[in-house]
Amino acid sequence: MIERLQMSSYKNKLFIYLSLFAALSIDSLSFTNILHNIKPSFVLMVLVYWNMALPDKVGITTSLFFGLLVDVFEGSLLGVHALIFVLVAYLCQRFFYQFRVAPIWQQSLALVILSLIFRLLLAIDYFDSIPERINLSDSIYFLNSFYYAISTAVFWPVVYFSCRFYRRRFLQSKY
Repeated sequence: MIERLQMSSYKNKLFIYLSLFAALSIDSLSFTNILHNIKPSFVLMVLVYWNMALPDKVGITTSLFFGLLVDVFEGSLLGVHALIFVLVAYLCQRFFYQFRVAPIWQQSLALVILSLIFRLLLAIDYFDSIPERINLSDSIYFLNSFYYAISTAVFWPVVYFSCRFYRRRFLQSKY
């Protein structure tokens, strides 16, 4: 019985990590510069979902690991995405009871705020490092951040219902 529970726990973690790697592969696709600036972070949204749905399985260490992977894939300053993902995971872990029961439109609005914070903290990476890149002194960056937040809110129901279907279909319950 205990061995069966351990095997299902490993299988569940494998399915969760596969969904995060799928989100990472979507995020690593190359787009035009305009689309790349407003494309939402699917890794961030999938991490938010798993922190909300199964807070005991996905937490801060998983967020740290996938944040470092995003840093490596995007070539950004090592630790910037990791720090932001850990902060978001902490907020999701702290408020997951309130976030879980909220309707999908309220969750989307909360993700708009999280996305704006994410983009403003991500600007630390670009600040005065490369003159051609966008940074906090660029007014277009704020407009792109707003579009990014809106696209995150638009894609959140798709990610939410996809991950929920995936969880209900493939993840096994303890009981």
